[in-house]
Amino acid sequence: MIMELTAYFLDFDAPLHIGLEGIGQESIETTVRSDTLWGAIVQCWSLIFDQSPDKLCVQSPFQVSSCFPFIKGQMFFPLPVGTLDPLMQSEKDLSQIKKLKKVVYLSYPLFCRVLQGEKLNAAALETPLSCWPLLSGEIENERPSASLLNQTKKMGGKFFQTSQRPRLEIDRASGGTVEGQFFYCTDQSFFAESGLFFLGEFENKQTRQHFEAALQLLADSGLGADRSVGRGTFTFRKSTIKFPVISEPDQFCLLSLYHPTREEVSDGVLKHANTAYNVIRRSGQCGSIGVNRFRRADIWMLGEGSVLGVRPAGDISCVLPQKGPIPHNVYRYGVAMAVPMAERRVPK
Repeated sequence: MIMELTAYFLDFDAPLHIGLEGIGQESIETTVRSDTLWGAIVQCWSLIFDQSPDKLCVQSPFQVSSCFPFIKGQMFFPLPVGTLDPLMQSEKDLSQIKKLKKVVYLSYPLFCRVLQGEKLNAAALETPLSCWPLLSGEIENERPSASLLNQTKKMGGKFFQTSQRPRLEIDRASGGTVEGQFFYCTDQSFFAESGLFFLGEFENKQTRQHFEAALQLLADSGLGADRSVGRGTFTFRKSTIKFPVISEPDQFCLLSLYHPTREEVSDGVLKHANTAYNVIRRSGQCGSIGVNRFRRADIWMLGEGSVLGVRPAGDISCVLPQKGPIPHNVYRYGVAMAVPMAERRVPK
């Protein structure tokens, strides 16, 4: 049973762009999913240690969670599906219900209380830095510009800001700009003492060392899009994080994306009485060298915060097989990282 993991805190020193599929580059994700993070680390790993992607991907020697925010030093975890349903059902104030519906993350102390089966009340959620988006007001962000401080106060407690910059499409053949191909790119910047963190688990000490070497290369080269113009670079630090010991867990909360195997689906993992989940479609083009002009097959996964009635496993799916100009198989990471939960009633 996984009860102690390593937390890696990413302090970004440049804007971050994690794109969403759509027109142009205006839409972004405000976090980094486990499949994106795993793929980026695998690329760096294979460059440093000269290992084939197939060998590294089929049986990954490490597991990672998705990235979650830390705000003013406080870690936040995904809200387990159904946690606030009893509170919303008993709430009569419509405006308060709307606020509760928007909650995405819980602070580490509250998350641990939920893992132990405790039902949260409104007072717990109104404590400063207890959940995000905040119910209790705004974050006081430290920035040198007074105008930016005023802008932050209007943002309702966000721990980051977004900005758009104009871009021109470059002709790869000539190196010049393409006439009329003008678009905007959205960047995400984090405020002081805020950023993203993720959890990692490793087969052995050597795997951890290789992983951290790959993570250092990723930190220097950048995470996400527009790395060639300095986007996505960061420094990282690590610490150990512990979760409550649940002797006989009845449920498991996902901290990563999860793609169940055919056997798990046949065994009823999605139909279990204690299961409640959300579904996310993952798509897009490949990102590694040699295959970045090809599109991967779309795949559906269970999202972070989903609750499973049995311990989930998941798999690493081949989403683009080796063929013709494609030099190697391309994989999508769907192995579950989950923490055990005590029994609680999940509203249907």
